Amino acid sequence: MSGRAKSAASRALGAAIRAARSERGYSQERFAAHAGLDRSYFGAVERGEFNITLDMLTTIAAGLRLPAWELLMRAKL
Repeated sequence: MSGRAKSAASRALGAAIRAARSERGYSQERFAAHAGLDRSYFGAVERGEFNITLDMLTTIAAGLRLPAWELLMRAKL
């Protein structure tokens, strides 16, 4: 594990994002490019290494063509 703190909520949200991305057939690299995100940053989000902002959540959700609330529901948050 890196030196970054991983809260249970960040890990759960990251797992929900990863599952939704995989369901849509995107690789991490391809999705990050599609959503205009840095691939390494996006990978860290999926690993729950960041407490992402609401703006970042909506950017990711839009790239997945999902409402942000659905990612939160999938994460049980």
